[in-house]
Amino acid sequence: MLTNCHTLILRRLLGHGAEPPPAERDLYLYNIAPDNLPLSGEFSARETHRFVPPAGALERFPKLVWVKCHLAVDNLCHYGELAKPAGRAAPSEKRGYAYRSGAGLIPLLDDFAGEMEADLDAPTALYLGHILVEIAVDYAIYRDDRSVPLTLRASQEAMGPAQKREYFDGLAVLYGCSAAQIERTRGAAARFYGNTHDIDYLFLEGRTKIVLRKLGLPFSAENIGCTKDLIREAADAVSDYTEFIDFSVERLSDRDGWAGEEPLESEEP
Repeated sequence: MLTNCHTLILRRLLGHGAEPPPAERDLYLYNIAPDNLPLSGEFSARETHRFVPPAGALERFPKLVWVKCHLAVDNLCHYGELAKPAGRAAPSEKRGYAYRSGAGLIPLLDDFAGEMEADLDAPTALYLGHILVEIAVDYAIYRDDRSVPLTLRASQEAMGPAQKREYFDGLAVLYGCSAAQIERTRGAAARFYGNTHDIDYLFLEGRTKIVLRKLGLPFSAENIGCTKDLIREAADAVSDYTEFIDFSVERLSDRDGWAGEEPLESEEP
């Protein structure tokens, strides 16, 4: 899932309102780290979607558990379970919300591909369908409650020097790299998407790049306009996303069942 979905689930899980307590605002940045770090080019998504902490890492850096939370939500989204099943499942075998809902968006994608004169075979359509669900849910959350993206933006802006150092050092331990490498990822989302302060742009036009890239289409003004229409239609089709939010919060409420040092991995985007 993308940022708004992760942020809303974490906000619900922690019992936070639109403005989390200052001491806990940085938790939202740990929670999106697996998706944010690869935007910098310093990490691959495969690297960041694995939680294999060295012994004692969670004791030293307890906020790392919210990185693991991100992976658990990804698995709930893709597979319907907290843990990724063994082996490699085809898109048609995945029973999580994104793939079940994505199958329903295939007619939209078929029409879109025909209009764009792009090739779209059945397996690619199902895979792209789940990506479109994630983009559409993020846009629907933004449309329904603008405080959700603002929660994350405020958390980024409010992060003080001590919290930044803890974040850099903790993720460096988790991913077996230098703190300087983590620090270089600051601002990666802005460099990838454009102006992340313009949330109207970020959750609609900025996300068109994901779909167009998957189909090998240029980022022309016409293509971006058509893809914005696709995202809006998809957002209308996933009005049941709140059921997935409720389901995820319920499954994650028992922290003893998932929040330990045991390894966890999820499907990278």
